[in-house]
Amino acid sequence: MFQNILKGLLLLSVFSFSAYGDGKEQLIAEAKKVVTSIDTKQLQALLKKDPNTHIIDVRTKQEILDQGGYIKANKVTHIPRGVLEFTIDNEVKIDETFVVHCYTGNRSLLAAKTLLDMGYKNVIHYKDSYEGWEKAGLKTSSLDRYPESMLYRPIEKVAEGVYTSIGQTSPGSYENSGHNNNLGFVIGDESVLVWNASSSYLLAKAFHEEIKKITDKPIKYVVLENSQGHAMLGSNYWKEQGATIIAQEIAKQEIIDMGESILQRYTRSQRDKILGTKIVLPDITFKDSYTIDLGNKIVEAKYFGYAHEHSDIGIWLPKQKIFFAGDLAFNQRLLPIFEITETDQWLEAWEKVEELNAKIVVPGHGDTTDMATVRKYTKDYIAYLREKILEVIDNGDGLNEAYEIDMSDYEHLDTFKELGKQNIALLFRQLEFE
Repeated sequence: MFQNILKGLLLLSVFSFSAYGDGKEQLIAEAKKVVTSIDTKQLQALLKKDPNTHIIDVRTKQEILDQGGYIKANKVTHIPRGVLEFTIDNEVKIDETFVVHCYTGNRSLLAAKTLLDMGYKNVIHYKDSYEGWEKAGLKTSSLDRYPESMLYRPIEKVAEGVYTSIGQTSPGSYENSGHNNNLGFVIGDESVLVWNASSSYLLAKAFHEEIKKITDKPIKYVVLENSQGHAMLGSNYWKEQGATIIAQEIAKQEIIDMGESILQRYTRSQRDKILGTKIVLPDITFKDSYTIDLGNKIVEAKYFGYAHEHSDIGIWLPKQKIFFAGDLAFNQRLLPIFEITETDQWLEAWEKVEELNAKIVVPGHGDTTDMATVRKYTKDYIAYLREKILEVIDNGDGLNEAYEIDMSDYEHLDTFKELGKQNIALLFRQLEFE
């Protein structure tokens, strides 16, 4: 009797599995009839024609990490398949043309069919998906581009004796270890200067381990671009190495006033990665400039006035005409406007930056570039936004009208989704009373 029941259950399970498999294949077949699908060459052509085509990756964050990254394009959004129906309206307009993909193409095909059923008529399925894109050797990015280290990206050479490690152009997170700004170092004949202490004791240590692979000269100076957490929280590691911490005088007072609250915020987000981190104050402060001789290499720490924050500085290598701009300049991601940001003074500071006539710029965020590029995404963006918001105010219109300002030249930038409307709202309130 028992054996007969067992046989029956086994037969039922086999039948159910087959039925499920047949049902899945039927769903895929039906989806293929109505969904527009493209291959890798067609997606390349589409992106060439419209670089700002929106790409929706429906994999989970863990899948993206495990599978090696995501497609590098101007406008990529990650929405896990499990929440796609609930969040898609926050990301794309109903009549927008956009591309959906996963890893092999099957899951995103069904996702595209679902979106068609929801009324999104211009959804395109990329059938080769990330697996095909990667096999074709095309540009990819990653939530962690240097898994061997806490650093988001490996050390990159800027020029002879000058290096940087570029942070992720996104908000700080546990995954990127708070490395979402650019670090750097300059090697002289006698010693090394580090640009930014980093966001924690452990990240500073990881950065130092990479520096040791290039030089065994002592780290004598660490210069902080401002008082933000990812600039100053790693200072106690460098103090243990015997380095002198240098910052603009306003930054020191800001660390006194806000350092512990910044550390608490990072402790909540970084958890175990913040271990060992303590607030220490700069050893040396300056008002306008401070010159450092590393031995046959001069570095000038320079203050240009209120900018993104009140204490923002850059370091200037006059002989090589290299400028580590910190938050004075942005590339590849939208700059944030804070409550304390005074955009009119930021533009004035930029006039002084222009006088350097730098050949190479390491911005606060984004890849190493030139003045024309950071001008476009910093000075020009601020000036444009101020001009358009003032037009709205002069016309007697309000914030809703300001949200309609044409931002197409900037919507491809990383963090546009997080900061685009926030910047408009903050600047609108400020300019109402300027």
